[in-house]
Amino acid sequence: MFWRRPTGRSDVIAKDGMVASSQPLATQAGIEILRNGGNAIDAAVAVAAVLDVVEPFSTGCGGDAFALLHLSGRKKPLSFNGSGRSGSLATIDDLLEKGWTDMPVRGGAPVTVPGAMHLWDFLVRKYGNLELKEVLSPSIHYAREGFPVSPLIADSWPHVLRVLINNAAKDTYTIDGRPPVAGETMRNPDLANVFEMVTEEGVSFFYEGETADAVSKTIQEHGGFVTPEDLARHETVETEPISTDYRGLEVFEHPPNGQGFAALIMLNIMEEFEFGKYSPFDADRYHIMIEAKKLAYADLHAHNADPDHMRVTMESLLSKDYSKGRSASIELYSSMDNTEPGIQTGHGTVYLATADSEGNAVSFINSLYMGIGSGLVVEGYGIKLQNRGNLFSLDPSHPNCYGPNKLPFHTIIPGALYSEGEFHGVFGIMGGAHQAQAHAQFVSNIVDCDMWPQQALDHPRFNHDQVTNQVAVESRAPIALFDSLGSRGHHLIDEKKSGFGGGQAILRLGDAWIAGSDLRKDGQAAGI
Repeated sequence: MFWRRPTGRSDVIAKDGMVASSQPLATQAGIEILRNGGNAIDAAVAVAAVLDVVEPFSTGCGGDAFALLHLSGRKKPLSFNGSGRSGSLATIDDLLEKGWTDMPVRGGAPVTVPGAMHLWDFLVRKYGNLELKEVLSPSIHYAREGFPVSPLIADSWPHVLRVLINNAAKDTYTIDGRPPVAGETMRNPDLANVFEMVTEEGVSFFYEGETADAVSKTIQEHGGFVTPEDLARHETVETEPISTDYRGLEVFEHPPNGQGFAALIMLNIMEEFEFGKYSPFDADRYHIMIEAKKLAYADLHAHNADPDHMRVTMESLLSKDYSKGRSASIELYSSMDNTEPGIQTGHGTVYLATADSEGNAVSFINSLYMGIGSGLVVEGYGIKLQNRGNLFSLDPSHPNCYGPNKLPFHTIIPGALYSEGEFHGVFGIMGGAHQAQAHAQFVSNIVDCDMWPQQALDHPRFNHDQVTNQVAVESRAPIALFDSLGSRGHHLIDEKKSGFGGGQAILRLGDAWIAGSDLRKDGQAAGI
């Protein structure tokens, strides 16, 4: 079903296993796990843990994660929520009494309970072939012995240094107060010790006792609300995946509190138009996708929240009739300046994908939210803490308003594809608010333009900002596209003022796997 067209990188095809991630050392760690008898689940966790070390500002065990697992023979993925809840020490009234109008970006206040380590352990114990000790061995090696900093990560390091808050963060991520340059070796021996102790004593080492005390102490010393008891209560939750059919391809996403349903709404709206008649760079195609994004994200920001607090159903939001009505507001030669939800009621992330010879595959995303998350590292433990609670609203009437022991709005989303009940592949694109709109663009590239996965990832994307109503299109697109979009009233900005994330994809190609790794990252797809 693929149309082969050269891109900056070649697709990788292999029969016995595949790993795609945003950092070659992490990809090779996953390949090592597969060669040593691990399955796709073992490889995914190994890659995530190595990325904690070698791509430190994007991800870590002190962040959150979501996963879709395809187990061979199944007709839909298993879905797992590895995000944590807000602390129990504050209510929204407490925050409003402080005079806050928004959640802080850095420090202890936006830190919620880290869920990633629990999910790593849960998946390996329940679905892996290996012991966690074997799975974490590559990450322990790189954390203790060191790794050479890669070029793109070295470029971002100076910017991240400005938001490091406590001494533990500065000591861990500088060399005598300066950022490393490409090729210099960095280490995190404290994190290596944590990984080793978790493999020896179990995940309770992370969520109870001295580690939990140190984590909560760090958070509270910097204005946060998480207690040791909050950490001890944390559990990974199996969820029910959500999906829609896009021109015969069933697209699965993780349900709320993630933003995956926005990608599905966007695809439903796009399906109302005849994309088959458009070339990949047709201005009509980009215009419709941008307008569909505006409508989908209006619903996203109105309704996404802790699923226990949502006031609308996924059935209503993902209804084809609903999207048909929403699509009627799109005009082909003019853009919308304001969009409202159709139903009214009373950048730091990594994505990785793995597959094995048994036919299993994993779509996995792990995040600190913004670069280096909260800016805090737990002294003596090397654990970076995320700032996901920044996405809580302080509007008491909003379903995503802050509250104790509550899941926040999450941007991270893994994706999976099935065709007529048969597994077709896994994919994902990191990048904060860009993710859902990028998912829809990737799926359209595959379905409407018959692209191979590498080209579908690399094809120039747009990124629309819902707050400013500005849209950036990557400069690799033809100039005629920019002219046409501008003539329709789109507020175009330079690509350097925006972000386009980076993704991975592993799809089925007969009896083999075919994979791509986004050219926007240091990444690599590799197979065996």
